[in-house]
Amino acid sequence: MQRNNKHKVNTRVVYDWQSSNSEFKLKIPIKSKRKVNPFKADTYQYNALSDGVSSIYTDEDELKEYGQRGILDPGNVTYINLFINGVLQPPNTYTVKKGYLRLNTNSIPAENTPIILQFITIYQS
Repeated sequence: MQRNNKHKVNTRVVYDWQSSNSEFKLKIPIKSKRKVNPFKADTYQYNALSDGVSSIYTDEDELKEYGQRGILDPGNVTYINLFINGVLQPPNTYTVKKGYLRLNTNSIPAENTPIILQFITIYQS
C-alpha cells in the first residue's frame, strides 16, 4: 500500500510554532593601527546678574570675581549654553556675539537673577 504524504489545508491564516536557536561566535578586531589622540575640552563661563531692566549684556557686566575673559567669540568655540536662574535656555531665545549677549524674549529676568553663558571648546591634542 502506497501512502500519500500530501496534506491540504483550507484556511485564511496559518500559524507556525516551530522555533530554533542559533549561536554564532564572531571575532571582530577593534584595535586600530594608527594612534588616535583623544579630544580635549576647554570650558569657560561668563557670569552676570540681571538688572531687571536690560536684555543686553556685555563684557562690562561680567562678575569679575568669577572670570575676566568676557563674552567669547562664538566662531572660536564649539558649544554655547545659556542658563538663566539655573535653567538652560533654548538657542533661539538669545543671540551671542563677541562681547555681546542679547536676550530675544519679551520677559526680562528679575533683578539679581544669575545669567551664566557657558562656552565649551573641543579640540584634538
